[in-house]
Amino acid sequence: LPGDESAVLTPVASHHFRPAEAVRLLCDHYRTAHLEGFGYTPDDPDLPPAAALVAYLTDTQRSADAERPLRHLRPPIKFAPAEHLVLDHTTLRALEVETTLRHNTAQGSLLDTLQACRTAMGKRRLRDWLRYPLARREAIEQRQHAVTTLIDDGRLAGELGERLDRLHDVPRITARLGLGRATPRDLVALRRSTAATAELAALTSNSPAMRHLHDPLDAIATPLTALADTLAAATVDDPPAHLREGGLIRDGHDPQLDEQRSLQRDANQHLAAYQQQLTEQTGIASLKVGFNKVFGYYIELSAVQTAKLDMSQDQFRGWARKQTLKNAERFVTPELKDFESRVLGARERAIAREQQLFGELCALAADQTTRLQTLADAASDLDVLLCFAHHARRRDYCKPTLTDAPGLNATDARHPVLDELLRDKLVPNDIALGGDDASLQLITGPNMAGKSTYIRTAALITLLAHTGGYVPAQSATVGLTDRIFTRVGAADELHTGQSTFMVEMTETARICHHATDRSLVILDEVGRGTSTYDGLALAHAIVEHLARRGCLTLFATHYHELTRLADDLSEVGNLHVAVREWQGEVVFLHRVQPGSTDRSYGVHVARLAGVPDRVIDRADELLMQLASSTPSAIPSTHANTPSGDPDHGLARGDSTLPLFAHEPPPHPALEDLRAADLEAMTPLEAFDFLRQIKRQLENGRVENRSMRD
Repeated sequence: LPGDESAVLTPVASHHFRPAEAVRLLCDHYRTAHLEGFGYTPDDPDLPPAAALVAYLTDTQRSADAERPLRHLRPPIKFAPAEHLVLDHTTLRALEVETTLRHNTAQGSLLDTLQACRTAMGKRRLRDWLRYPLARREAIEQRQHAVTTLIDDGRLAGELGERLDRLHDVPRITARLGLGRATPRDLVALRRSTAATAELAALTSNSPAMRHLHDPLDAIATPLTALADTLAAATVDDPPAHLREGGLIRDGHDPQLDEQRSLQRDANQHLAAYQQQLTEQTGIASLKVGFNKVFGYYIELSAVQTAKLDMSQDQFRGWARKQTLKNAERFVTPELKDFESRVLGARERAIAREQQLFGELCALAADQTTRLQTLADAASDLDVLLCFAHHARRRDYCKPTLTDAPGLNATDARHPVLDELLRDKLVPNDIALGGDDASLQLITGPNMAGKSTYIRTAALITLLAHTGGYVPAQSATVGLTDRIFTRVGAADELHTGQSTFMVEMTETARICHHATDRSLVILDEVGRGTSTYDGLALAHAIVEHLARRGCLTLFATHYHELTRLADDLSEVGNLHVAVREWQGEVVFLHRVQPGSTDRSYGVHVARLAGVPDRVIDRADELLMQLASSTPSAIPSTHANTPSGDPDHGLARGDSTLPLFAHEPPPHPALEDLRAADLEAMTPLEAFDFLRQIKRQLENGRVENRSMRD
């Protein structure tokens, strides 16, 4: 990146991006004559970047298998947007699917709230399902039926969960096998995982809703069970982290390894037996066999006994003097030398043999890569389905009804994250969009009352329904949706030269261009980043545009003037968040009801946020002035105040400059221009008239009424 010294860039040869070179590289890697079987034509634009990626991985991820590097890489799969409900980065961020907006952490996100998967691969699959929901009704309902089965049959769900608890991260182990980086613990983890394949297949065999999971599991159960048996016969239950010290292969599995281990464990017994044999042969009871790190193994006799010996006798044949001490002589025999070489090299030979056996077992497992990936896919899907069933039972989720017609209707809908955090304190709401109801609902009401929660709830229920899971509501009917758009929150992108309002308008432009009558759009406070009239005009035009497009839209706003659009456009309806005022305080009911409101209670929210009382009191005073029918005014912070003290002026409430109102008056100069009879004026009179107009403008005589003309 320009200006980023920390960025590390790995160049990729440009020829990998050439179509012909890309096809050749991919065919060589996957050992195919062409790529039509993967759904690609030779001129497909997806192939050059795919080939460049494979070339990059080949260069950077060195594999121990020179003949088939990166054998675990699956063939490229063409992403079909029509098969998925599209969520762009803006929507994922605004809905806090993976991370929260404020802290940018996983805690508090939808993914974190729903995460109840038992395996690492299941947790990744849940993330994928939330990022890429389905769009085809048949595929969604297939998942729904499986979740329903797991909800209804608690015993089956429990047994499947117990089997999944035995599974480790099969995809990552498979990748390590493909790269030649597997460890002893990886191999034992794979042994335990493959051993559960047949049981998973058996448990899913009797349920029609599980057929799509049973069939692939059943097809791989026999070979993976054989692999598990082979690994179980060869490896210990508690393997070491690495093979530097050995200890992976079971005793009795390999005769060569057993011999080397026996030499290491039984060296003292061998020496004791050899010493007894020499004592019997020589008749010397004091003969000793010992070991020295410098000289190795030796036979020791006292100097007195050595002087009495006739070394030419047969029993001493082959003895060689090794070391002379003050009171002893040390000898070595061919048998002792051979024993020494075998014992001292036994550890190295044992480790080398284990490494050889380990490599053979890894190669055996790597040959099952395709089946292992099938196991990982089925187990991951099953894990997420169990996760969905778990939340549906625990939080009383409902099965959404899918329809081909666009629309969203939910009774007692709840935000899934707040439902988990607030439990019974969360106020549920009904949602009605499309069908007999307006396709665009304007939502007005106080700050902090729940408008943003309401619109996000609608989006998240739509998202969860398209994943195939249950949704947090008493009942729900969801029309198949092609995309969810969001314009929520305020953020700038200064590094790209975009202000907060520019980011807001860029996201809004994307919605206006790409939203269809099958899209769900949620908008929160569009137009608030600029002047009041600019923002109101933009918001008004955007509402009209989206209403004509027919996309399902929830538009939360404080522009109460927009609520009049419901009188002119049949596609527009009004909702408001109810409040109650009690003894000067505002109580938020968090209930969304039909109709509109014309108050935002922003001053009350400011008080809750801790704004100083002096500021709150002054804001209340100004709010009363603005709400009155008489044009309101804002005080000068310097005029009529002793020593120009601005705080003193605020306390007195002196008003000299008009603020704004719903209908600012026309400028006096405009009134004079309208009243002037230009046809009757002489040139000199016209000149004097213009001079008066100029003087009025210079004096700044402006009243606070609307300049509609």
